[in-house]
Amino acid sequence: SAIHVLGFTLVTGSALLANLKRLGALLPQCAVAEVLRPANRAIVAGLAISVATGAPLFAAHATAVSANGTFRLKMVLLLTAAAFHFAVGRNDNALGSVVSTPVRVGAVVSLALWLALAVTACAFILLE
Repeated sequence: SAIHVLGFTLVTGSALLANLKRLGALLPQCAVAEVLRPANRAIVAGLAISVATGAPLFAAHATAVSANGTFRLKMVLLLTAAAFHFAVGRNDNALGSVVSTPVRVGAVVSLALWLALAVTACAFILLE
């Protein structure tokens, strides 16, 4: 359970870093790709840790957990946030240090999805 939370923390912390860079609010001296490449690798690693540790946690209480609306919302937000993050960021390697308005808007939406996921994950733990 603690390792699952660490994986989730790696995901959300890296997503925060990546999206703050996309917003232009972090590390102005670095090109976007310099920040996003390692951040995206950390997101993938965190997702792998979360899935590997979350599957046994789910399996232990599959019936009850799958009936839980908060858990289902958490899974939808996780898939949506990850898909949106990587779909929006597919051209980030071409960005320099200056970030355009559409990239900033994508970062705001991505941040909102990751934040909603974090809040939902906490609610699931607290309401369980």
